[in-house]
Amino acid sequence: MAIIRKSGIFKKWWVRTIRERNYFGFRYWWFNWLILLASLFLFFYFWKTNEEALSSCPQTSEIHSTIDQIELALEECCSCTKTAPIPKDSVAVDCPDRILAFQVCNSNSAKDDNFDVYLNNVKIGQLDLNTDQKVGSVFLATNDHSISIKRSDFICPISNMRIYYFDPSIIKYGQNKIRLKNTQNNRNNNEGDIEIRNYLLDGKELIDPCKIRDIHFGMGSGDNFSIDFNYTRCCE
Repeated sequence: MAIIRKSGIFKKWWVRTIRERNYFGFRYWWFNWLILLASLFLFFYFWKTNEEALSSCPQTSEIHSTIDQIELALEECCSCTKTAPIPKDSVAVDCPDRILAFQVCNSNSAKDDNFDVYLNNVKIGQLDLNTDQKVGSVFLATNDHSISIKRSDFICPISNMRIYYFDPSIIKYGQNKIRLKNTQNNRNNNEGDIEIRNYLLDGKELIDPCKIRDIHFGMGSGDNFSIDFNYTRCCE
């Protein structure tokens, strides 16, 4: 009778291990499914928990503000490669007896959207135009909050304006940018005027304005608006 000898390969540890794992997986198939389902449950549980924690983060508003600043910087990138001669007075026009001011208002007395107002990428105030009246805001380039306008030639009445003050160093010699960033869509389109003036300072009152530029704007509901203006001398 022939004797069948078993090959020594079946005595190897790794062969025995593979055979044992295969048998376990076949015999206890339900245990494998249980491990898979438990892993999926834990994955989605911790993912959802982490998402809720991020949404309630107290730094969210600060992050959004940083994103807005980056967005404004990116919009300026198209002119990053342009070079222009820098005048001796590169900060602003020297008008020691005058203060720059500009008004933004819905001059057609029709409800418009609400906006944040930026000058050269710096937020200087807001616009609440959600009413059918000649309302808006006036922005004064001074840190003295006791100064007021006595004699105005703006198209909208000063009594309907909210007054904001901003650091005069924001103004540059040459090209300056005013940007209206939409913060609330009031669904009535947008139309109005931006009027830029230099007012003579008389004590604490502003009188005798001289014109720098008038800008009429119009855009759809929910849209932003930006415009450049040149400031190279005190009056037009």
